[in-house]
Amino acid sequence: MARRGGSWQRTALHVDGKGQASCGIYPGRTPVLALGTGNSVVSICLHADKVTVESVEFARDLATAAQLWAAEIERQWQAMAPVKREGAA
Repeated sequence: MARRGGSWQRTALHVDGKGQASCGIYPGRTPVLALGTGNSVVSICLHADKVTVESVEFARDLATAAQLWAAEIERQWQAMAPVKREGAA
């Protein structure tokens, strides 16, 4: 991901396997995606009442990245020996 100048911030949320993700949907405003673990939460939201084509593009990029991330986690988990799999039934 390339920075485009101006202000910036990078936040890392290290999940210990007990992470949570939720999407809050509210009447009259844009949804809020929340990612959390332990006592830490990161919320992703857009302008409260304005959706643009850039908003839609960002949401699609986010969904695509999350889908790729989940697929890679599953691939790595499947590649582990069954005795090493944490949380395996």
